[in-house]
Amino acid sequence: MSGADFVKLRRTSAAADAARAIQEMIVDGRLTPGQRLPPERELAELLGISRPTLRETIRSLQGLNILESRHGAGTFVAALSTAALLEPMRFVMALNERTIGELFEARLLLEPALAALAAQRATPGQAAAMRAAIGGDDQVEADLVLHRLIAEAAGNALLAAMLESLSGLGRSSRSITAERPGVRRRTADDHEAIVDAVERGDPDAARTAMTAHLERIAAVAGLA
Repeated sequence: MSGADFVKLRRTSAAADAARAIQEMIVDGRLTPGQRLPPERELAELLGISRPTLRETIRSLQGLNILESRHGAGTFVAALSTAALLEPMRFVMALNERTIGELFEARLLLEPALAALAAQRATPGQAAAMRAAIGGDDQVEADLVLHRLIAEAAGNALLAAMLESLSGLGRSSRSITAERPGVRRRTADDHEAIVDAVERGDPDAARTAMTAHLERIAAVAGLA
């Protein structure tokens, strides 16, 4: 990367424009994870913005886990792990009064697709881990582990990270529904059906079983 890669910006909404410019440089590979940005004075000149505006830009990108500052070393492009980049979404959801209902909607869109992919892509070892996760003493934890294993077996890091970003919020709703009459037995049966479909390599059955499971839990929680 050279100074020529940075383009001077118009002064209108300069901080937002600078943030977009840096993001575009990351997307197209001119900046890479772990790379150090030029020193503040030089970077401000390269972008054609003031140093206070540059500091505002860097703070905004730090808040999105895109940049990170290291004391005495400078500002660097962050590791850009999918889970870290999705962390702000979890915060937004936590502020939303409709979180539980929206959480189930999101899970109904995401998890049946993950289950279908897992049925197509899971290795024997991954399927065995799912089987072992069924029926743990702590059902809430066992449920989280099983759904995480299914997401990992789906082989799509972005979708798996999206599910992981919902898991913290899902833990509280799982704790509530797990205490409802009949839920533990029903959940165990649902999990058996999902894992059976994955083991058979049947994506349609896995999708159907996951959808039925989530819809039953939503009904117990009064969301359906």
